[in-house]
Amino acid sequence: MNLERDAPFLDFLRMLRCAAAVARYGGAMHAAEAIYLSQPVITRAVKDLEKALGVSLFDRGARGMSATTPGQLVFRRVEAFLSQLEQGAKEARVLGEPDKKILNSARYFAARVSPTSLHAITAVAVCGSEVRAAEHLNVTQPAVHRRLEELQRLAGVCLFHKSSRGTRLTPAGEALLRRVKLSFAELRALRSDLAAWRGEVRGELVIGTLPLSISLFLPRAVDNILLAHPELDIRVIDGTYEVLVEQLLRADIDILLGALRFPPPDGVQQKVLLEDSLAVVAHSGHEIFGLPNPVLADLLKYQWVLPLANSPAETVLHQVFADAGLPPPVGRLRAGSSALTRSLTVQTGRLALASQGEAQLGETALLSIVQVPLPQTVRRIGMAWRAEGDPAADLSRLLDELTKTYGGVASAKVNELK
Repeated sequence: MNLERDAPFLDFLRMLRCAAAVARYGGAMHAAEAIYLSQPVITRAVKDLEKALGVSLFDRGARGMSATTPGQLVFRRVEAFLSQLEQGAKEARVLGEPDKKILNSARYFAARVSPTSLHAITAVAVCGSEVRAAEHLNVTQPAVHRRLEELQRLAGVCLFHKSSRGTRLTPAGEALLRRVKLSFAELRALRSDLAAWRGEVRGELVIGTLPLSISLFLPRAVDNILLAHPELDIRVIDGTYEVLVEQLLRADIDILLGALRFPPPDGVQQKVLLEDSLAVVAHSGHEIFGLPNPVLADLLKYQWVLPLANSPAETVLHQVFADAGLPPPVGRLRAGSSALTRSLTVQTGRLALASQGEAQLGETALLSIVQVPLPQTVRRIGMAWRAEGDPAADLSRLLDELTKTYGGVASAKVNELK
């Protein structure tokens, strides 16, 4: 069970906080005063972190301690990590009812919450109970309960509801969980940034893909970047736009590829790579290819593999037929995966809507395009990623590869659509 994406260096959290304080305040003495620890503790934490990371984080001199180049990379990500946790505590308190007996600030939450509590909320969110979360974390159920109680005490708001069915997050808990996941993304970015500083590209990228047009550009781009950077791990998942955008904003995926929406959702930035149009496809032996000049009305005589309800593809399909004064195709078979749609089309003899570019790739000789024009079906295909924060080095390489290979391919029609 994949409960959470890797959060490297989370076990170094105490050391990271100490080192970040030194960078912020210019020395161990001032950092010790600011975060209420002794100077020897701060100094030891910094040395231990440098040893664990294998880099020198500070240049030490008579005037204090200044961050080295890798130190600047580390502290930028650590500050972003802490900022996400602080923002999560603030948002949780807006959505919940703060305990008036607890006066902790959101900054205090970020400065004190433990790695074990952060792991606990992600585990409980997916497992649905403290018992199953404990099994996953390889600890006891009382230990998980204590970690959740600590989390609620520091946040000062109810984060969980327990019932006979298990443990679920309150809206405040969901808000905090999202920020916890975003904080984990900063630690993954830190690992990637340090590897890039050493001249390597490492990390794991999770790519979310939408149906239609992905095979036009994703395989080549992924192959190019893996050939150049074989230490990079890439995982590709698919889904609907709404689900993938939610996963993007929660840092469950790093980038979304496919037909873009305009304007993009809040918190998302995007770039057009190319344009594609839709076409009707059928098994190459389908009887419709015996018609001399098929027209749109002819398509209504046959069964269809329809797009998912309320999807952009369904909207386009309905609009094409409505513009011609015709009802849309009807049926009870729907599919969101382009691969499944092609398979169903070949094996059932139904018509389907497909990316014209994909249909022309020649991946299978069993499918052919029905030569019936579908006006106004041009779609802008591209990439979307989180607007908040700086992309990690591995994601930046993928963005660059996609832009280099496909940026500027889109024709002037794209500009006409804006």
